[in-house]
Amino acid sequence: MILINPPWNTKYPQPPLGLASLAAVIENSGHQIKILDANALCISKEKVADLVKREEIIGLTAMTPIVNSAIGMARMIKQENPDSKIILGGPHATNHPTDILRNVKEIDIIVRGEGEATIVELLEKLEKNRLNEVRGISYRNESRIIENPSRPLIIDLDSLPFLAYHLLPISKYKLHPPHGRRSPVMAMLTSRGCPYNCVFCSKSVFGSNWRGQSPKRILEEISYIKEKFRIKEIVFYDDSFTLKRKRIFELAEEIKNRNMDMPWTCETRVNLVDLEMLSAMKSAGCYMIAYGIESGDPSILATLRKNITKEQIESAVEMTQKVGIQSIGYFMIGSPGETNATIRKTIDFAKNLSLDFAQFSVTIPFPGTDLYNVYFDKLDKNILWDDFIYARIGSAGTPVFESKELSKGQLKNWNKIAYGEFYLRFSYIWKRFIKMRSAGDFKTNLIGLRMFLDMRGEK
Repeated sequence: MILINPPWNTKYPQPPLGLASLAAVIENSGHQIKILDANALCISKEKVADLVKREEIIGLTAMTPIVNSAIGMARMIKQENPDSKIILGGPHATNHPTDILRNVKEIDIIVRGEGEATIVELLEKLEKNRLNEVRGISYRNESRIIENPSRPLIIDLDSLPFLAYHLLPISKYKLHPPHGRRSPVMAMLTSRGCPYNCVFCSKSVFGSNWRGQSPKRILEEISYIKEKFRIKEIVFYDDSFTLKRKRIFELAEEIKNRNMDMPWTCETRVNLVDLEMLSAMKSAGCYMIAYGIESGDPSILATLRKNITKEQIESAVEMTQKVGIQSIGYFMIGSPGETNATIRKTIDFAKNLSLDFAQFSVTIPFPGTDLYNVYFDKLDKNILWDDFIYARIGSAGTPVFESKELSKGQLKNWNKIAYGEFYLRFSYIWKRFIKMRSAGDFKTNLIGLRMFLDMRGEK
């Protein structure tokens, strides 16, 4: 079997953690497995189809922006190899299994939700033609589309094997600035599920039930990839890395006890940090935290169901700065109820915070979210799934909706204004200059400057 990460036009390819986890359990079950990261290796769909034409079972993953790429690849593969079985997984497939199977005859099976247990059972039952026994899949039986019952979530994440790093082109992965002081780098996901209920988040794959690896398990895997693959930096992509306070203190203590020289970054919520925790994180190598702030207008925050206040945002950013950790603020422009006035509040709020970096994106109603249901009737029917891109510096992609208050053109223009006003301040530029402490800092700031200048040149 081979697992494929479809090509996607990005300068900063990220490791396909989901595929690497699937590959690990497949390998542990005694099956031969390969990963082809066509995105990181810059391999075209046509070339991929040629490379895998002798494979019997082919797995593809797809988030919403690259689902069309995955479908196009499936069609080319089937043309080259009609007898192959093509399996599609990932968030988009989980949200739209019936539509995909109905409209894309080249896709044979959809794996819904977490796939580790499902894929192992699927490989066993596929040989015996007993797909009806596999929980967590949808498939086509002649002209009928069958949706088997869902599979329970994996509770014990420590029971999963280390990712199949040896199957990944590790040297090809790059962190998006301002992350990335050292290379090679690796992303890690140490928990699944989020108990919060933000209107723009999908729970289709990992659900709402938070489950996390133990600190000891996390450090064992970090030690493994540091020794085996010379990894020099980690980015934790957990939705809310600091959700369990005790786990963070234990993790920080483990890192210090092992004298592990490994800088790392993470993402979390502003209401899930405190001064003592941040100090412990700093002492354990954390140099940057990204916070989902979204808006500077309380009514928009309430509409988004963020369950945070402006005071909590200000406090978190101030505490982060106080302990010497850099901060990134994520902001959304064009949420339900947004007006020119609320966007102006958000930009001014971002500028008044002590943030080191800010990322502004036009709000995207991804499938599987409550926000998608709100905007479904308003979506431009000519928009492709490819345009559902949450963050792209400059235009933030093509807005997929517009309201009476804000047109697509206005949303894109506001996004550029936000970047310009935040970064083109003398006080900000001076702060970046005096905060540079290493060659890594200089490199990161230089790359960020180039990206910003490219953005300013966009039409």
